[in-house]
Amino acid sequence: MGNTLKELGRLEEAERSFKKAITIKPAYAEAHSNLGNTLKELGRLEDAETSYNNAIAIKPAYAEAHYNLGISLQELGKLEAAGASYSKAIAIKPDFAEAHSNLGNTLQELGRLEDAEASYKKAIVIKPDYAQAHSNLGITLQELGRLEDAETSYKKAISLKPDHEVTQYNLGMWYCEQGKYKQATELLLRSKNFKNSQSYLLKCWYFLNEQSLFYELLESLTGQGITDALIGSFVCRAAIKFGIEKANPFCSSPLNYVFKTDLSKKYDFEGKFVKPTLSILNDTKVQNRSQTLLTNGLQTSGNLFTLENILIDEIKKIIELEIENYRLYFKDSKEGLIKNWPDAYSLHGWLIRMKNGGALRPHMHEKGWISGSIYINVPPKLNINDGNLVVCIEDDALLSESQDNKKNIIDVTTGSLCLFPASLLHYTIPFESDEDRIVLAFDVIPKSKIKL
Repeated sequence: MGNTLKELGRLEEAERSFKKAITIKPAYAEAHSNLGNTLKELGRLEDAETSYNNAIAIKPAYAEAHYNLGISLQELGKLEAAGASYSKAIAIKPDFAEAHSNLGNTLQELGRLEDAEASYKKAIVIKPDYAQAHSNLGITLQELGRLEDAETSYKKAISLKPDHEVTQYNLGMWYCEQGKYKQATELLLRSKNFKNSQSYLLKCWYFLNEQSLFYELLESLTGQGITDALIGSFVCRAAIKFGIEKANPFCSSPLNYVFKTDLSKKYDFEGKFVKPTLSILNDTKVQNRSQTLLTNGLQTSGNLFTLENILIDEIKKIIELEIENYRLYFKDSKEGLIKNWPDAYSLHGWLIRMKNGGALRPHMHEKGWISGSIYINVPPKLNINDGNLVVCIEDDALLSESQDNKKNIIDVTTGSLCLFPASLLHYTIPFESDEDRIVLAFDVIPKSKIKL
């Protein structure tokens, strides 16, 4: 009855039925596992974790329970533990393709890209028509900089499942990143209900100079109360490019919301920030990802804040405190950036290490709400702006001589923290030094789409 009620979507009733079964037969492993599935769907992940562990205690070789436990742990952000659960499921059931694929997802989030690639390929060997595994493999190959292989994986996934919206979106994003905006629009239009595909479609219309389609879509998005940093950025950029001012649902004056503070005056910067980040950079298990925007530099892969490391947890707590201080500083603002501050968010962070002559080209963090950077080491400056951060509305390379770009140069030193709307483009000025320039960059990423 519990299974039937769950299939009908009557989850609370299903929960009661599974609990009744367990009361009658406490050592009923399947009932504990099914209860875990129901609790997971209800969003009660910690309770689901307990139920799966109960099932495993009764039946240690229960591969599905280990697999489902892995899913709950992954959603809770316990990635190392999730990976261990998937690995246990695979040890019990080696041909468990879904466990291999989900292990790949976990390894990718941890930045272990080659291991993730291997897991996806194992899933595909077991189940060649596994479209989701082909699609996820494409994401990993893209981060590894193997762009042609990534495209091949995405196209294989679509050939297997033509109506698979996630893969259409992923390939559309791949085309968008490569500047193939015409091809991207075709796929984004087919995945218009997925994540923020419409925001990326707005980006495509902008770069294709489709002014009427751009403003038609913008009106539709704002009419639905949808906003994000990408929409905010292109409203500002379109005002320069097309000469048409429109109300900005995200932030009309983003340069007024750039905030800098000196963490070295508030904390033991050497102990809290420098030593932990250097230990990560020197850890051979931490891999780097392909980053075409960087000159003479490397960027770590994955999300720094998923590492199970007490020192990283301390950095995360400090960043969360500074983000809250930022929100409170601007609390009286009427801008959507502040007025529609995310109810819940995750932090995504990475390290960038540049050597002599290093620089980062203009870009924005399209999935963020607030972007930030902590300057772990800034070499002494031979020239006044060496290594400084520049925030701007548009890339100068895309503007004509008659078009005026607004920008701020931010003087950064070791210990600086900069926070700014993710809608702003930013880049770094090259520097000359024998010392490395090291930055911990991060984004505040809303956990759900924000509406006005």
